[in-house]
Amino acid sequence: MLVYRILGPVEVSDDGVPVAVDGALRRAVLGALLLEAGQVVSDQALVSALWAVPPATALVQLRQHVSALRRVLGAPTILRRGSGYAIHVEPGGFDLEVFMGLAARGRAAMAGGRPEEAEALLREALGLWGGAPLDGAAHDFVRQARPALEERRLAVLEDWLDVGLALSRHPELVGEILGQLTRNPLRERLRGQLMLALYRCGRQSEALRVFRDGRALLGEELGLEPGAGLRRLERAIHACDPSLDPAPGVGTRREPPRRPPLPADLPDFTGREEQLAEVSRLLETASGRSAPTICVISGGPGTGKSALALHLAHLWEAVFPDGRFHVDLRRDGGDPMPALARLLSLLGVDGADVPASAAERAELYRYRMAGLRALVVLDGATGEHQVRPLLTGAPGCPVLITCRGRLPGIGFADRVDLGAFAPEDSVELLTRVGGAARVSAEPAAAALVAELCGHLPLALRIAGGRLAATPHSSVGRLAARLGDEDRRLDELRAGDLELRPVLARACAGLAPPARRALRLLGRRGAGRFCATEAAAALAESLDEAEDLIGALMNAGLVEYSGTDDGGHDTYRLPTLLGLYARDLPDVPDGPDVPGGPGLPGGPDRPAAPADPEGMAETAVCADPGGPRR
Repeated sequence: MLVYRILGPVEVSDDGVPVAVDGALRRAVLGALLLEAGQVVSDQALVSALWAVPPATALVQLRQHVSALRRVLGAPTILRRGSGYAIHVEPGGFDLEVFMGLAARGRAAMAGGRPEEAEALLREALGLWGGAPLDGAAHDFVRQARPALEERRLAVLEDWLDVGLALSRHPELVGEILGQLTRNPLRERLRGQLMLALYRCGRQSEALRVFRDGRALLGEELGLEPGAGLRRLERAIHACDPSLDPAPGVGTRREPPRRPPLPADLPDFTGREEQLAEVSRLLETASGRSAPTICVISGGPGTGKSALALHLAHLWEAVFPDGRFHVDLRRDGGDPMPALARLLSLLGVDGADVPASAAERAELYRYRMAGLRALVVLDGATGEHQVRPLLTGAPGCPVLITCRGRLPGIGFADRVDLGAFAPEDSVELLTRVGGAARVSAEPAAAALVAELCGHLPLALRIAGGRLAATPHSSVGRLAARLGDEDRRLDELRAGDLELRPVLARACAGLAPPARRALRLLGRRGAGRFCATEAAAALAESLDEAEDLIGALMNAGLVEYSGTDDGGHDTYRLPTLLGLYARDLPDVPDGPDVPGGPGLPGGPDRPAAPADPEGMAETAVCADPGGPRR
């Protein structure tokens, strides 16, 4: 479905994929049609919207812009009707329409005596705004159309503030109202809301000063006195009128969220300085953004995505006083419903009150998160469908998502990609886990172990664990055992940590063509390859090879590796994954899990623990002597 947005930059997406609408005038044509969606907009009205002084070729240019829009949106989307045009929009496909619907439902809830429901609906409506409306469209059109849109937003904002004051949220609202009044100093409703919030916070003198400042401004700007409602409020504040106090029993905050402890931080977390700094900048500025902060931490199996997310959650404990919620999604098989139920329980919702439908659970979850300062870690996501209902929608509640793929359908997320370690970080992790004295005594052997582990954090963790468990053996002996490619994956096993099951789970969901491509690329051997070389190895057309590479990249199994001397994009299969992939069966005849029929290792190989929650990957940087999670 095409989705149109004008409550911020003018944007179009098709099932989550951005559609390019180039040119300020073209975006203005689209915006003008959307503002009258379903109605015919005459040629003359469109020309007037585009140009303050129309050129002689205005109608010709208009037809060219409409024709270009039809090419990118699909011909049936914009229809010619008489002497004008009309755009067809699917229900729910236009952010202004969704905004107005939520606002109407919120006002109805308030009128019906359901203020908490009203607050959630109005907050959701305001969350659709992503900046100045119609950004990127032609100036003349924006100048005409933007004020009416801004007025709609401010009216809903003032409704939301009224609901918040009715629920006695005045301590939380003073800063919000003050910021809005600074930007809109002539709005008397905002001024009255600030006066009431200050008065209820015990700041009577400041409330009266806000009135005096408003009277002076109105006199200077317009030669007017404040309206009758504002004057009545000023007199009531002077008199400490009891009618200004919150209604008895109203506004006691929802039951505060429980603050479950996170899984313990990793005592020997190593490397990732650049990624730590990047995500930390996002978390630091989260509360100042108008839109929620969402960061996808992606990478192949064993790269330490969970370790990084947990480390960040511990580092930022003081910034999120209302809690840091860690949700392990691996146990849910891609279904968001169980995770929503667990989150609602942590947010104080009794089990009997958890709604039955996913939509109602998600709505209640967003409402419960509204106004909190909390961090949510969604660990081990399988796809966009699983995480969308779990996004908070609240600027004060950023979300970190770990996933092998980059979740391209979450188009507004920031992204951090993890790959193999740099050689120096590999040796450092080996040192911390295996023992500084032993590793420093054999630096060349340690560097070789790191290389044979493909600089993969989980493999290095396992190798270090083997060193720690065998103090009588040398680093060189471990390097020799890892040097046998046919046995390397079997050697990368220490206690309950094992690399092969992690690789198996990463390959389990592949469609047969992608699985075959992974097997053939693994048999091709190490090194970079371009799409043309992949097409030859796979015996496929270039287009098909590019599609298969894309599918493997989305699964976190193939990495982009820059361009070659000819300017072609190149890719690589991580070393250890390549060893695993080359032994994948031609035709999958059983589940791709450790010990399954026809899988690497053979049917006689002892089955490893199923590890359904993927904790081996979480423990990439964990203490080998401590408890596994």
